Amino acid sequence: MDADLGTAVSEPKDLHPFEKTAWQMLSHWIDDDDIREKDAAYGEMQRGQLTGALNDLEALEAGYEPSEVELGEHQATHIPLYGCLITLGGVALLIYLMFANGFFMHGD
Repeated sequence: MDADLGTAVSEPKDLHPFEKTAWQMLSHWIDDDDIREKDAAYGEMQRGQLTGALNDLEALEAGYEPSEVELGEHQATHIPLYGCLITLGGVALLIYLMFANGFFMHGD
């Protein structure tokens, strides 16, 4: 199988850095069958690395800039605007109630 990977990409050094990382992770996956059989934690670690590399490639394909992918912005959880507004209103109400009830007053 490793020969197939070498045939698919003959010069991995010429790949985009994200593609090169994915190629390396896939190459390690192919080479380390015996280690994964003996060490489940190693297999999970490799699976996580390969999944992360695939996610980065998918983000590039989806139109994210490489700098955004490097920062992990393609993995962000987006909060709807109404959720932000409700939270902001709750914080404003809490601060108002704290001032109205003298929470910040320093009495003698």
